[in-house]
Amino acid sequence: MTWQHPLPPKLIGDKYGDREPPRTQPHRGTDYRGDARQFVRAVSDGVIHNIFYSACLGWIVELETDEHGLYFGYSHLACQKHGVNCDGKDHEDGSNCNKNIQKGDRVKAGQPIGLCGNTGLCSRGVHLHLTVSKKPDPRYAKTFDAEKFINQKIKKQESLAKKAKKTEVTEKPQKPEEKPSKVVAPEKAPKPPRSVLEALKVVMAWFSK
Repeated sequence: MTWQHPLPPKLIGDKYGDREPPRTQPHRGTDYRGDARQFVRAVSDGVIHNIFYSACLGWIVELETDEHGLYFGYSHLACQKHGVNCDGKDHEDGSNCNKNIQKGDRVKAGQPIGLCGNTGLCSRGVHLHLTVSKKPDPRYAKTFDAEKFINQKIKKQESLAKKAKKTEVTEKPQKPEEKPSKVVAPEKAPKPPRSVLEALKVVMAWFSK
C-alpha cells in the first residue's frame, strides 16, 4: 500500500497542536500552503466517504483509506463552479463543488481529489487543512497528527523497498549446470575382407605388365 502527502511536505505551515495566536485552541490538523486551485491528492488508496460544506471548514472531501480504515478530511477546498472563496450557496440541489470526484468513488494514492481553496469562515488564506481520525467527520471526530502518521508510513515503505532491492542484488541468478559433452569418435570404416585385397593385387599386377 502506497502513502504520500496530499501536497509536497515542504509546503507544510501550521502543524498539528499549534497554539500560536490567533488560535484559542490547539490546531486539530496540518496545514499545507498550496496555490489557489492547486490539485490536492489522495494520501493512499481508498473510497470517497463524503463531500459536504461546513460553515467553518468550507468544502470538505473525506477519504476513507483501505489500510487501517482511517478518515482523512481535506478542508477549505476550492469550488470548481464558484472558485476559491465559495460560500456554499447555490447548491440547494444537493450538488457539490467537485465535478470529477463523487461520494463512493474509489481512488488511488496520488490521484487528485480536490483543489486548494479558501472556503469557510475559519480559513485565513488559500491552503489545505488536512485531518486524520478513526471516525468520520473532521468537525467532531478526535484527530491525531496527520503529518507524523504519513511520514511514518512513507519511511516504512522506503525501508521495505530498500530491503527488496538489496535482496535482488545479493541473490544472483543460478546458472544451469553445464554437463560435459561427450565426444563421439567417428566410426572407422570396416576393413575389406582379405580375399578382396588379394584380388585387387592380382588386377594391379596384371595392368602393370
